[in-house]
Amino acid sequence: MRATLAWIGDRLPPSLYFLLAGNSAPSLNGDHDMTETNGPLARLRKAFRSLEDLPEVIPVAWRPGDATDPLPVETASVDDIAIAIVAANAELSAAIQRSSALEKLHRLAREAGAVGTDRALDAALKREGR
Repeated sequence: MRATLAWIGDRLPPSLYFLLAGNSAPSLNGDHDMTETNGPLARLRKAFRSLEDLPEVIPVAWRPGDATDPLPVETASVDDIAIAIVAANAELSAAIQRSSALEKLHRLAREAGAVGTDRALDAALKREGR
């Protein structure tokens, strides 16, 4: 039975899969305790040290329905994870761009002779002659 469920598990919605497996599906409204110390996510984190930062839930704004409800990683499909990776990479890219802009502002201010308590924007504009 487990082999059959493992094979069809990729093809079924999580609620139907858990129903067939004899377990109730975890609630998406936060009622499910995802901090189980022996749950699947906890066991995976213990088995692979690099997965310690794996989030409990991922955003699923692309799914139809209520876009604000996050999806528990334990019930996420491979496609859900792939889309969450794209979203995480977009966040990372935006953070890198912000950091780069701040570094440039800092460098421009220092090149203009600014010290710690001077206003960075004023110094950078002064350096540029504006």
